[in-house]
Parts: sequence; C-alpha cells; structure tokens
Amino acid sequence: MKTNFDESLHWTDHFVEHGFAVAKGLVDPEFCNEAVERIKVLVGDPRPLDQWTAEKPGVFHEKFAGKTDPVLDKVYEQRAFMDAIATMHGGHEHWNGRKRYFFFVKPYDPEAEARFGDEGHIDFGNQHVPIFFRGFALFVLLADTEPFSGNTIVWPGTHRDIQKQLMADPTMQQPSEYFDELKRTLPAPYEFVGKAGDVMFVHHLLFHAGSDSHSTNRIPRLALVCNAWRNQWVTEIDPATPDIAPWLRSLSLNGAYKAIYDERAERAKVNEEERAEIEAEQRQGKLPAIK
Repeated sequence: MKTNFDESLHWTDHFVEHGFAVAKGLVDPEFCNEAVERIKVLVGDPRPLDQWTAEKPGVFHEKFAGKTDPVLDKVYEQRAFMDAIATMHGGHEHWNGRKRYFFFVKPYDPEAEARFGDEGHIDFGNQHVPIFFRGFALFVLLADTEPFSGNTIVWPGTHRDIQKQLMADPTMQQPSEYFDELKRTLPAPYEFVGKAGDVMFVHHLLFHAGSDSHSTNRIPRLALVCNAWRNQWVTEIDPATPDIAPWLRSLSLNGAYKAIYDERAERAKVNEEERAEIEAEQRQGKLPAIK
C-alpha cells in the first residue's frame, strides 16, 4: 500500500508539507527500556510484552498533566528529543517547560483483525477546533512495533485541508458534516511502525486514528505521547516572515491569516484543565490574561 511518505524530504519539511514526520532513534534505547519496566509496574503486569492481551493488562491510556513520574518524566531530559522540539519551534526559549504527556498501552487483541482503524479524528472532539493552537505532539515508541500492532495511523496532508476549512468557518467543531465528507475522500494512510526510540511528530490538525492490535507476533504498542507547547499562543501567521520556524511554517500553508478571536479563551470555555494550565502560566507571567 502506498503511504505518501516522502523519504527525500528533511523531517522538518515533511512535517510542514504532510503534517507529520518521523525521526529514527531520537530517544535513547536505555530510557525506553526503563520506561517499559516502569509501565509494567503502572499497569500491574510484569510479563513479557508478547504475553499481554486486551484482557490483561488491557488497554491503558493514562494522562500525566499536573503530575509527575520519576521515570517517564525523563523523556524531557533526552537531549536529541529536546533539540528537535527546539528546531520545530525556532529555539529552546519558546518551549513552555511543561512536562505534559500520556502513556498508551495497546496489547494484542485475539478478537480483532489485522486492519487499519476507520474512525479517524483530530483531538478536539465536541469543542472548538483551534486554527493555530500552541504546539504539536510527539509519539515516542518505547518498544519495537510491527504492522497492525495497534499503531497510530495518519492521513498525510489533511492538516492543510482542515485548517483551510477552519479559516472559512472558524467556529467549526468536531463532529460535523465536513468531517463526515473528509472521511470519504482521505488519501492513502501512513502507519507508524518503528523501533524503540523512534518518534513521530504530529500536527494538531492532522487526521489520525489507532489501528487494531492483532499483529503476527502479538506485539503491543507502548508509547508516550508528549506535548511540545510554546510560551506564547500564535494569533496570526504570515508565510512571508523571514526564517520562519518549521512549526510556524506548517500553519502558513493556506496563506496569511489573523485569528478573529482569542483561541485560548475558546479552549478555556470547554476545557477546565486547559483553563487551569493557562491561568497557572498567567500567574507566572508567561501568558497575558484571557480576554
């Protein structure tokens, strides 16, 4: 199956054009091994990963926002990882310093099939979809995967189409008729299969999904999904800006645009956790008050 993955592009250019990029071996395998052992403790199952199933320990999705873990926090101490975040944002000084991540465990499901998921989405269900937002996500593989290991599936280029639709209708939410239509016209997908330490960068507007976990060797997906958020929210974009950073370039594919309202305020209306984080950053002087 064609996947629209262009190996001729630098990973930052690939992110800009396709809404995702893969950096091989970005995270130290020693950290990955330590993180796997820590997750075994957190899910209460010390067995080898190929013995895990959807029944035991089951599918886990745990959020670390406003709390810490002594092992998993160390992903933000990985030098190459942090340098890549800085490259995307145009400098280390732009990251807000918040260690905010999830861990995902999707073990083998004997009742599933080896197929791609078909219920794609972006991560703003039943709420305002921000045109610009404040950063991107990094999917860090903690263990090797194989096809249909419950991997993340992305549809290249959909970040551009979704942003264009939002510019025409800035109040759009998900679900909507637009997303129903989008599902009928999607390009060929890309499945993130890789080795421990590989990282996939994902645009906040990229259409994506999880696949069923039913791989040949019963390999589960263990991953951290980390946020790389900026100190300042973007409120306008101009592709003519000199030396524009890759993440900002990914927001400029549809031309110059200025937000017509405060997207932080819209997010805070529907997301209590987001509002608490914004208010904490305001108290630290990192963000202006919500209007």
